[in-house]
Amino acid sequence: MQDKVTDDELRELIHTKAEEHDLPPELLIEIYEAEREVVNMDRRSSILQDIRSMLEDEVKGAPE
Repeated sequence: MQDKVTDDELRELIHTKAEEHDLPPELLIEIYEAEREVVNMDRRSSILQDIRSMLEDEVKGAPE
């Protein structure tokens, strides 16, 4: 039987991987949270638009 990963462990992993790939960890956590919210829903059509909006917001906020 596999132990569950805690939210803190998951956030730490996301931060580690984000740093390895030069990505903003906050964005990855936001995407993860959005996906988690819809994981049990029959229709997940809104998740793609939600992720697109998050990515657009991140790009708009990125320094030039």
